[in-house]
Amino acid sequence: MAAGFAPPKLRDFILTEKLGSGTYATVYKAFRKTDSRDREAVAVKVVSKKSLNKSSMENLLTEIEILKTVRHPHIVQLKDFQWDSENIYLILEWCSGGDLSRFIRSRRILPERVARRCLQQIDGIMTLEWICGPSGSSYMVRHKNTIS
Repeated sequence: MAAGFAPPKLRDFILTEKLGSGTYATVYKAFRKTDSRDREAVAVKVVSKKSLNKSSMENLLTEIEILKTVRHPHIVQLKDFQWDSENIYLILEWCSGGDLSRFIRSRRILPERVARRCLQQIDGIMTLEWICGPSGSSYMVRHKNTIS
């Protein structure tokens, strides 16, 4: 972590390294606070309430509702969510392999069969979004939200 920077405090979790940030959120690697030596790693998406307008807040709530119900091996699982006066926290499954963007960059060139499999999986996810209808969050299917 950069000197002088402290990640937000979240009950039951210790936020460690910053993984990335976007327009509305910053994502951290975190560990569940437990007495056990085998602490569970998670990703915590921290969304500043100040950065959200009404439409963005509705999109975030829709994302939470969808992720609460969806169970798919290629969609990051929402384990929990919390909020305080400043932020909304999405506690997500930790994916050590990174997202699709990192997967592609690390290999530079994908064999056709691997590219085909990735596209088939994205097509399946987009079909799921289409089934969810216009209230579904169309911004959810991006390379950054798809795990390899």
